[in-house]
Amino acid sequence: MSEVSRPTRRWPRLLILIALSLTLHALLVDWGRRHIIVPGQSDAPAPTLTVELHPVPPPEQPVALPMQPKPARPAISRSHPAPAPRRARAPEPSIEPPDEPIRETVERITTPAPEAPQAVAPAAPASGSGQAAQGNGEGTGSASGTGSSEGQEAAPGKQYQTSAPPSVLLEYDVTGTKDQQPAYGRGSIAWTNDGSHYRVEGKAKALFFTLLNFTSVGELDAWGVSPELYTEQKGFKSATNTHFNRQRNEVSFSASTTRYPRHGGEQDRASLIWQLAAIGRGDAAQFQPGTVIDLFVAGVRDGEIWRVQVLGQEAINLPVGHVQTWHVVRMPKPGSYDDRVDIWLAPQHEWYPVRVRYTDLRPNGDYTQLDLTDLKTPGS
Repeated sequence: MSEVSRPTRRWPRLLILIALSLTLHALLVDWGRRHIIVPGQSDAPAPTLTVELHPVPPPEQPVALPMQPKPARPAISRSHPAPAPRRARAPEPSIEPPDEPIRETVERITTPAPEAPQAVAPAAPASGSGQAAQGNGEGTGSASGTGSSEGQEAAPGKQYQTSAPPSVLLEYDVTGTKDQQPAYGRGSIAWTNDGSHYRVEGKAKALFFTLLNFTSVGELDAWGVSPELYTEQKGFKSATNTHFNRQRNEVSFSASTTRYPRHGGEQDRASLIWQLAAIGRGDAAQFQPGTVIDLFVAGVRDGEIWRVQVLGQEAINLPVGHVQTWHVVRMPKPGSYDDRVDIWLAPQHEWYPVRVRYTDLRPNGDYTQLDLTDLKTPGS
């Protein structure tokens, strides 16, 4: 009886297991439908992105920009092309006055232009010594170059009686105009004389800008001041060298291929002033009103004869005091773009240049003037 009842008791258990299994499968199918999305069969709508715009508040201090009217567009002719637009010129920085006020008001001098003296016939070339014959006429200097690799043969210049000034440091006030606007600055010239050689170093500044740097070195010989190398730099331009080669007896330039023969007495733009001072110290009688001193002067690319005329004695007021001077002037050739150069040499101060002025003779040209403010000798 007990053996027959055992299988009968197992059936309820099996039915309960089957019911639980079916319930579990139903739950799994329902969970899968909710969480597993089959591509292409999802009915859920795509999510949307909502953007809300807020107005920007106006600035506290609005800036009103000036409105420029549009220029009328010119009609373009088919027969003539339209002109190219001009490029606006960049404004140059203005030069402000220095911290210390300039101690003298500069006024333009009104000196008559020197009359060009009669041309002098070139002298015969010198003998093997290379020195010019002494004469009572005006010197002829060296000849101008041709712009090619070799200059034309030239007669040597006149040999003056000279005595170079002693060493000194000269300091200047620099005044003038730049594009017709006042310009102010400081400058200095250091002259060193050791008896047989010389060195000149000059500098002109306006505030923090260096307008001009130059150096001239050479010998002191029978011709007076005889340069060997001249270096010049203006503004931000590259420096240039002018060579007075004694071995080849040639004047050459780093900025051009021009060549000139060297005979003696040639000058550069810095040594010229000191050669004039040496002529005055050598014999003051060589300075007479109306006298013309001809010297070949080499610049940075070429050279030419400078005719320096003695205008006469002139008393001027400077920051260092009242000074008696000899006023000389160099006038460029008509049509030249070179500057007029005025120099005031003071015999009471070893013939040092106490005032120098460079004037652009073109219409609306500018000028630059150096006025002596201090004079320092070795040991002073």
